[in-house]
Amino acid sequence: MKQSEASPPSTTLTSGQANFALAVFLLAYVLSFVDRQILSLMVDPIRQDLGLSDIQIGLLQGFAFAILYATMGVPFGMLADRASRRKLIAAGIVFWSFATAMCGLARSFAHLFIARIGVGVGEAALSPAAHSYLSNAFPREKLARAMAIYNLGITLGGGMALIIGGSVVALIARSGNIELPFFGELRSWQTAFLAVSLPGIFIALLALATKEPPRPRVADTEKQVPPLGDVFRNLWAHRRAFASIHFSSAVFGIYGYSLIGWYPTLMIRSFDLTPGQAGTTLGLYHLFLGSLGSICGGMLADKLAAKGRFDSNMRVISWIAAAVVIPATLTPLMPNITLLLIMLAPAVFLFNGYFGCSVAAIQLASPPSMRGTNAALFLLTNSFVGLTIGMLAVPMTDKYMFGGTGELGPALGVIAAVGCTLAGLIARSGLKQYGDLAKRQASLAKEAAAMA
Repeated sequence: MKQSEASPPSTTLTSGQANFALAVFLLAYVLSFVDRQILSLMVDPIRQDLGLSDIQIGLLQGFAFAILYATMGVPFGMLADRASRRKLIAAGIVFWSFATAMCGLARSFAHLFIARIGVGVGEAALSPAAHSYLSNAFPREKLARAMAIYNLGITLGGGMALIIGGSVVALIARSGNIELPFFGELRSWQTAFLAVSLPGIFIALLALATKEPPRPRVADTEKQVPPLGDVFRNLWAHRRAFASIHFSSAVFGIYGYSLIGWYPTLMIRSFDLTPGQAGTTLGLYHLFLGSLGSICGGMLADKLAAKGRFDSNMRVISWIAAAVVIPATLTPLMPNITLLLIMLAPAVFLFNGYFGCSVAAIQLASPPSMRGTNAALFLLTNSFVGLTIGMLAVPMTDKYMFGGTGELGPALGVIAAVGCTLAGLIARSGLKQYGDLAKRQASLAKEAAAMA
């Protein structure tokens, strides 16, 4: 790594350069969610072809992906604080695209499990580096909106995964399975994995075309790249503020991952929709209502921040939790598909406003030299709690609370009620401490800028 990449000159990016990078990283995040979530639409075909249970599917969706996605995010985050973030992002895209292709060649639970681990490893490089990059590329008063735009990857990617997956499954169902040299016959779900792995090389090249932003000047007494022990000591010193950010998002994530991971199966099993119908319907909800909710959440937080509210991000999260709990709980309990879709609209819109605020909160509460590492630690918590538990909670709740009916609606209702309520309470618990810490970091940033 050249020194100029690790320590760029003290020139800021132009707005065009910053916005280009934001667009590229959004595109990469969309692809990551397509590759990550496409499995959720193909639960029953994979389960039948490989002879799996719902709990094994839950492990594939959650634990297999999260086990190294979460833990590798920490060293990748530390690397993002030291080295070229654009190169790190490009390498991650190439790796997870290859692993997604390997999912399409899986012939057993073990093979698919290992390939899903690989997808998680590659994707672990993206967000810590992107969060750190964007926090240097955009000013404080525009950061929540930039993070909200980046986190459109969740809704756009989740929606496109459902739409593309449903279309591919429907197409192959009509035309039959395909034959590949050396690999033999591939099922429709295997073809879907191969198809969505293809754009990765192009997006990796776009990531390399971005310009590395300068890192903020730090005080002479602060290490430019602190060791992990210093990061943990900083987190402990401000534990109430950081705990409220980490755990409100993680518990919210339990509901969110159950929503994107199991609603397609709920609609297919309980209302006799085809995979294509379920994928298109849910995909459009995530694409439009979810994306609109994400933007609105970031805009609301930025509006409060412009009025001098340093606690704006966590305050908005607490408001979202209070607003979403009722529609989120009632949606999976609706007796027909029309009522379910009516209730789902406000649930998807409201819920998706929180995550951009959470990642902005982490960045604004962190010293500049710790932002990549803190982003990785945040994603570690979010993944281990939200992704792992969220994907397993549905089949486990169905089995142990409702007798294993497989209908999933009551289990999804319980998870929504508990997850959204707890998220709001946790966000409120550290509101003052977070506001004080964000104010302190903003003051230190002004002092450092004055010294430059």
